[in-house]
Amino acid sequence: LRLMLLRNGMEVVSDVPVGVSRRLIPSHWNNQPPPYLVVAGFVFTVLSAPFLDDVDAWDDFISEEITYLLGRMKDPLREETDQVVVLAQVLAHHCNLGYDKFEYLHLLRCNGQEVRSLRHLERLIYGSEESSSDEEFITFEFAPDGQTAVLERSILESATQDICKEHSIRRSCFMNGDHPVSFQKDLTTNGDIVVTGIKPDDRGVS
Repeated sequence: LRLMLLRNGMEVVSDVPVGVSRRLIPSHWNNQPPPYLVVAGFVFTVLSAPFLDDVDAWDDFISEEITYLLGRMKDPLREETDQVVVLAQVLAHHCNLGYDKFEYLHLLRCNGQEVRSLRHLERLIYGSEESSSDEEFITFEFAPDGQTAVLERSILESATQDICKEHSIRRSCFMNGDHPVSFQKDLTTNGDIVVTGIKPDDRGVS
């Protein structure tokens, strides 16, 4: 942007770089379904304004978890690809027994590694140079109350496929145009994941 400035009584022309600032919490998904990742019934998504709208976060007090997530709206964006990864719900299955009440939790770490985005989480689970894919268990650490969940790595793929079939979820992963590294198979001929902001009748459009 070219500006005319007055400096020491003289007019000075200066070019000033400008741009649109990107927020940590997206305000929309450009008419696309929100991203998600299903891992043995754990449904992870990205915190966004539509997500908070759907849980009425700006209305009366809902829960401590929702209040905590609402407070993340003002968190600064450190890296261009950073996201706040949220456990939206757990689809009950014998592999996740005891965790089916977990919902609206901020995922902080996976096997001790800070989770920077949904894509980063997928790589930590299913393999990359920074993951520990030979470990027997996957451990998730959540905020606001320090909850943890532990899953057997050996059953992740089979359990995820069973759960997706049971709930008519076409794909275990959707990354808004990204190319995921996990086993992403068409599991059924209809339906998509059902999480907050993603309804079965509209095929996930939020």
